[in-house]
Amino acid sequence: MWVAGVVFALAAMGTGAGAEVVAPGTPIVAVRIERHDIYDLGDPATSAWPYRWVDALHILTREEFIRSLLLFHVGDPLDPARLAESELILRGTGFLNPVHISAHPVPGGAEVVVETHDQWTTGVGIDFGVSGNRRHSGGSISEDNLLGMGKSLLLDVSSDPERTSTTFRYRDFTFLRSRWQLGLEHKKSSDGSTDTFQLQYPFFAILTPRAGGVQWRREGLQEYLWSGGQRNVAGQVNTRSFEVWGGLRLPGDGILTNRLTLGIFGEQALFHNWSRLDGSPYLQPQDRDLLGVEVGWEHQTFNWRVVQGFRAWMRQEDLPLGPNWLVNAGISLPAFGGDRARLRYHGSLTVGKMNGQMYSWLIADLSGRVEDRGLANGVTHLEVGGALTGTAGWRARVAADLGYNLDGDRQLTLGADTGLRGWDPNTFDGTSRVVTNLEWRRRITGELLHVAVLGVTAFVDGGKTWGARVGPSTGGWRGDVGTGLLVEITRASVVRIIRLEVAYPDRGKGPVFQFTSDSLF
Repeated sequence: MWVAGVVFALAAMGTGAGAEVVAPGTPIVAVRIERHDIYDLGDPATSAWPYRWVDALHILTREEFIRSLLLFHVGDPLDPARLAESELILRGTGFLNPVHISAHPVPGGAEVVVETHDQWTTGVGIDFGVSGNRRHSGGSISEDNLLGMGKSLLLDVSSDPERTSTTFRYRDFTFLRSRWQLGLEHKKSSDGSTDTFQLQYPFFAILTPRAGGVQWRREGLQEYLWSGGQRNVAGQVNTRSFEVWGGLRLPGDGILTNRLTLGIFGEQALFHNWSRLDGSPYLQPQDRDLLGVEVGWEHQTFNWRVVQGFRAWMRQEDLPLGPNWLVNAGISLPAFGGDRARLRYHGSLTVGKMNGQMYSWLIADLSGRVEDRGLANGVTHLEVGGALTGTAGWRARVAADLGYNLDGDRQLTLGADTGLRGWDPNTFDGTSRVVTNLEWRRRITGELLHVAVLGVTAFVDGGKTWGARVGPSTGGWRGDVGTGLLVEITRASVVRIIRLEVAYPDRGKGPVFQFTSDSLF
């Protein structure tokens, strides 16, 4: 019954009040692209010289790039589901929002109109953030839509309590004008470097029949374990990993889709010179070397809702309803080249529900390894939450990370960076944690100068850790109360809410201030 409801809802998309409905199956005789720049210069409110300069400096997304992402072409029978999913793909670029695709009757069939609105994609600026006693800063030059062709470039210099880094990244989601995607990244840090290469043909749509790719990563860094907001343990980690995989979509009805993936993987981690920073010894993590084969199963449901007012007030956001899940297992044996028999696993489940303006969700994720007849580095993440979309309302979540026999280089801390906003980041050590957040927020302005919207929030947080190894746990539940100012940057190419928050802990020396663009939930 619910599948029929999804199909009916998709069939209704693309038609507004009073619009003439085009029957599914009608041949598409024309596809018209209507592109809009960042500002409408024909609107008196946005016709002044600053807005004209912005549009003049911005390169409008090319029509051929937009067409390359569509799941329909002239001559195809009209399928409302493909129109709706094409909207989803275009919004997924980040720099096209809002997006509207509609079908209209014309002689001989249907004309499909694709209406897109560009967002500002060039970034030249200074990044600065504060979260209690932890600060980060940097400067960057980025372009998320190079020459209007959907390619991304980033040059970033950043500094945080762990390291100073320079990063170069290039991403191309239509490599060689195809569905192949290319990603390259090089990061040079004060304590090491990282290189990443990825080339893949993804399951870019529900009906994509085949997918595959290759990815490789090398990293050498000085890593840290924290407690009391300070670095406590340090050691060198050198990792290498690769994966070559292919996938097939199994027969289905286009609403419920199952995919099978097969691949070869390798993972190596070497550890050196681990010790506490006060000079006392620390048990060095064990090296590992995996090489083997893996198999995965993915289940996707073509079911989501387009809303405004979940994270951002002014942008369209796609909220998955699912249920969606995947399982993946890879076996490494000495016969393949691994150091011992190991099984690594990963599974996830996401379910959402939309009841009026209330969006609720459930997330479950588990990962780890089976080796030496036991579980190693096992982490189970469970999260439930709900949020009232729109201009004002309550939001809440409970999230738990349950660790078992974690590797020596891993911990699950709690502080302002993980949702306990009245305590400095990485204050409480643990191998398991739980955090709960309840907040009310309200938009208090319209779009100021056509660049930002302001809102306010009030919140209560609580949490605890246990299984500490390098510093104190919470010793029971800890909490805080606070308030803040929210700033949505409305014309940027990503959903960005800047949070300026102050929180008072239940026990502590005073308030903790936070200035960040990271979303809590």
